Order: sequence, then structure tokens, then C-alpha cells
Amino acid sequence: MKQPKIRAYGTFTKRNGNIYRKSAYIQWGDSDKSLGACLLQNPGSATLNEKLSSLLNTEETVTGQIKTEDPTMGQLIQFVESITTKDNLEGRLHIYNLFNLRGTNNIKSIEKFEELCASGDYETCESLVPIEELKEHPWILLGWGVEYRAYWKNLKLIKKRWLNLIENSGVISFGKRHKKREDYYHPCPLIPTNRPTILKQLITIYKESTNTYKKIQRFPVYATKPNLIVDDNNEMEVEYEQNFGWSKSIGNPEMVILGFSQLRIKEGYKLRAYQYTEGGNGNGIVWAIPSEKELPDPRECEILEDFFLSPPKPEFALSDFMAVIDGDKSPLSYLQASIVYHELHEYGAMWHGVSWGRDMILPHNNILSEYEWEMEEEEPKIIEPHFYYNTEGNPVVIFHTINDIGVVTFNRYEHIFSKGDYTLSVNKKCIATADGGIIF
Repeated sequence: MKQPKIRAYGTFTKRNGNIYRKSAYIQWGDSDKSLGACLLQNPGSATLNEKLSSLLNTEETVTGQIKTEDPTMGQLIQFVESITTKDNLEGRLHIYNLFNLRGTNNIKSIEKFEELCASGDYETCESLVPIEELKEHPWILLGWGVEYRAYWKNLKLIKKRWLNLIENSGVISFGKRHKKREDYYHPCPLIPTNRPTILKQLITIYKESTNTYKKIQRFPVYATKPNLIVDDNNEMEVEYEQNFGWSKSIGNPEMVILGFSQLRIKEGYKLRAYQYTEGGNGNGIVWAIPSEKELPDPRECEILEDFFLSPPKPEFALSDFMAVIDGDKSPLSYLQASIVYHELHEYGAMWHGVSWGRDMILPHNNILSEYEWEMEEEEPKIIEPHFYYNTEGNPVVIFHTINDIGVVTFNRYEHIFSKGDYTLSVNKKCIATADGGIIF
């Protein structure tokens, strides 16, 4: 197939001696379909041809063809051609900027932008586009650079406004993110030898982002709560000893399962628990056992020395209680199962035994903004609980929490389920820390 002709176009204005590029796009073939978009800092050396440049001195606005030979244009062309099959390479890559002032030096351009905003010669949010326009793009590459000064207030504001616009549009966004700030490396580094490396990284990030977004299902935070009314007044007919150490629990851990509409316990099994007490502190352990069996006295059980507090285990108990949890295999069922996993692992916890019980699932009343965070990982693009299938076909549930025990932590929980049942592995990662936790 013949390679489509590549051209680039821009619209320019001139005010008070400053040149602004209001819009630009790279064109493959003749289609006006969007292939994607990118959001960079500001137009660099993009220029019109000599005739149109001359017109800019007399006309208020000039639109025409611009050069594609500069390094940034070349890098963007390579990126699009690397992620798009030749059969589909007809359309436009739209180029947006945080601010429209043309300038080749990053720092000087930002300083000039701040100066123009302060004087009223340029509106800070002038570069924003209608949300309907943004929704037309299949994705947007973020790459405005990582230059930072605390006094660049207008730059900070326009970044925030663009990010809010992108989030509200629902368009897939990605880029190589700075480790500590929500800034994204420019797709075309100044050092030429670094350009192939970041191009390869951006292609990988693009593939990961688009694959995840295509499969993802988001949930409101209330979906993590029990959604059925359970009669929990029927206590188990077991003895309860309030002595130091392990005893049979008077509570029934099955009540946790019964509160979730998409889950059930497999026929032939039941859940029972042992309770550990020490003063006002408590911990528990839940076992899945055959329906016809009852928990033996803890002293008659195997003692698991390698586990916390050396809990008792009946010889007929399954090693993983999640093996007897069943459901309808819907995304909601996996979300509910991830909550059940944590609730049952902390069943019977009291006072110093509590950890998960202090986790607050996000989003929750803008609580993230209440803390000054020291970032340890990249801030997640999706805060809400969400579900997808990974590349191996395993169901995955991810949610984020804030826990305020000791040091306040912003956490990411990843739950990877087995393909055939509700057993799972859990990866917890601290994204950020803040001061001001509780001690109890």
C-alpha cells in the first residue's frame, strides 16, 4: 500500500509583537479523522512559509502549511506510525499546548507566559478547547516537560485545568510521568541519542494504557459496601472463653459473605473462626471446613508457628477460605470478593489488632486534598475501584485507600484472581505518605 503523504498545518496570530499558534495538526492522507492528540508545553520553532509569514504582519489570523522537519514533529510522526497499522494511517494528529506563545527556549517561554498573564496581555486558560472536541480523539499523549518553579502559578493553573478537562472528557491519556510530580517528559529530548529510548517507552506506555482502558469497568465507592440486609442475631452455638489466647469465636464469619449479593459459600462447606484476645486487643483467623464438622478446641489443633500469633488449624480445614467462596463471575462479584478477602483476614480484630479496619476506600469527600503528600509512586490515573482482565486472562480488581495508623498512607491494592475460582493474590503498594496519623 502506498504511504500517505504527510503534511502539517497551523493557525497563527500576532499580538503586540508576540506570535501565537492557536492550533496545529499533522495530516496523513486526506481524512479529517482524529488519529490522536498530544499536549505539549508551547509551540517551539513552528513556522509558516515565507508568504504566509509576511501575511501575518497584516492579517489578524493566518492558517497554512508548516514544516515537518523539526525534531519534535519528526518524533511525533514516528510515534503515530509505530502504533498505527498502515491500512489505518489516514487522518490527523492534533497538537495542543499549555500556552500558545511561540518560543524555542522552555524556561524563557514560561517566564514570558507568566509575565503576559500577570499583565493581562494573555488569558491563562486561552489554550483550552471545548470538551466535545477532546472527546473526538481516541487518546492524548501528555508531554509538556518537567521544568518546575514554585512561582510559576499560571503554568500550574493551566496544567490543572487541562488535566480536569481530559479527565471529564474520558479520553485515554498517557505519557512518561515524572516520579514525584504530575508532569510528563517531552517526547523529543534535546539530546538526539535519547530520542529512540523515549520513543520506545512511549509506545510501551501507549499499549499498556489502551489495553487497560478498553477492558476497564469502574465502580462507585458504595459498590465496595455490603448491599444485602443480614440477620446477624443468630449467634453460633459455641462456647466463648474470655481468657488470654485462642478460643472459638462466638461470631459467624459467614455473615460477611451473606452481605454481598453476588457471592455465596460453596455447598458442602462453612466458615468458622477462632478468636485471639489479650486484654483489649484481638485478632482472629477464619477457616473453611466441611459442613458436617465443627471446630475442635484450639488445643486439639495443629499450631501454625510460622503465622502471626501462632493460630490453631483443624486438620480438616482448607488452607485458603477463599477456595469455598463462589459467585456469578461478574466484575461486581470480584470486587465484592476482594472486600471479603480483607474483611475475613481481619475478622475478630480489636484495638491494636486493627489494620485494614482503618483503610478508607477512595474516592471519599476529597480527602486526598487534605494532606501534603510525599509521593513514592506515580499518582494513579483512576482512583475509583475498577475491574479488568489482564493480558493472561485473570480477573483483576484495583482500589485505593487512605490508612491513618501511625503515618498516613495512600495505598494501592491490586487483587489478581485465579481464572477458575475466587482464590487470589494481593499486592499492596504505598503510593504516598503524609504526617498526622493516629496512635492507639
